[in-house]
Amino acid sequence: MPALSQDEKVIINNIELNQTQIEEFEKYYGAKPLPGNYWYDKTSGLYGVVGYASFGFMLPNHNLGHLKRNASNGKTNVIVNGRELPQNEWLVWSYVLGYYIQPGNYWFDHLGNAGYVGNPIPTVNLYLAAQQNGYSGKGSGGDNFWSTRFSAGNYDQGNTRGYVSVPGHGPVGYGF
Repeated sequence: MPALSQDEKVIINNIELNQTQIEEFEKYYGAKPLPGNYWYDKTSGLYGVVGYASFGFMLPNHNLGHLKRNASNGKTNVIVNGRELPQNEWLVWSYVLGYYIQPGNYWFDHLGNAGYVGNPIPTVNLYLAAQQNGYSGKGSGGDNFWSTRFSAGNYDQGNTRGYVSVPGHGPVGYGF
């Protein structure tokens, strides 16, 4: 197989995906990943562009290398699964929880459970906290619009057409 050009490369946690891995992603997610340099948290499934906050979830447990502490350029001393949260992401998580997250070393799983590293018992579930604190991420009017500080998108009632706005890349549409 021919090598991918620089503009076609997909890099996740400093690992360049080969054509077979890109095809596997297409099988899992229904689309090939956009070329770019990404980080991925295999415990929670969170991912984002290197140097930026998270902007979405993938399935957990993909074997895509080691997540670096500085993957998002964080300066908060709030470490989640080894990655230091940047200020804007820390603010969103704090808003969802209803209190400021203190500096520390935390774990966060794909079910929304979170706790202190070294203690396997969760102290909170972010998904439940979001519901309890009224943080739905939805717009009004029943148009299926969703938006967070991480990403934004919209789709029609049948989910046959829509878009997702990806930081660093702009909107990506489907079904048009």
